[in-house]
Amino acid sequence: MAKLSAAAWVLHDVGLATAIGGTLFGREALQPAIHEIKDPAVRGKVADIAWRRFSWMNLAGHVAVAATWFFGRSMLSGREVSKTSRNLTLAKDALVIASLATGITSMILGRVLGSRMTNHEQTATTSAAEQRPDERKLQRAVGAVGLANLAANIGVAGVTGVLSMEASESPKFSIVSRFLP
Repeated sequence: MAKLSAAAWVLHDVGLATAIGGTLFGREALQPAIHEIKDPAVRGKVADIAWRRFSWMNLAGHVAVAATWFFGRSMLSGREVSKTSRNLTLAKDALVIASLATGITSMILGRVLGSRMTNHEQTATTSAAEQRPDERKLQRAVGAVGLANLAANIGVAGVTGVLSMEASESPKFSIVSRFLP
């Protein structure tokens, strides 16, 4: 396999690992741990700082997945292997687009939520009780988009694995891949 293709594959996998692993860590470890902080202002500030720091790595991971996939995809159609691979290639196209869209949306909504949670006492013209329903709606939206992103990324990982297996069994792809950078 050509060096550039191997480097792109590694970058793709590291980006995918960042997107999946970071989201799982945040949902299943960080968020529950943050709820142990009794002071809501401190809890909101800690959550906001952690997610803001991670969001840039997460965005870089999503961009790495999309850029490497679509760059490589511009050289191959999926027909080089089989009809099944062509269909999987199209499915991965959709999953990568969904991953990038939900990843960016989650980052934006998370930043809005973080700003509201840490600054609502300083900038609010209404009482905290009046703001809480909006914050809860925004939290649910962030959670739903984050879950959709996690599902898309797991789908990308699954399809990537199946495509790799298909390629390894294809004499036609073996020949074509020798000409990749």
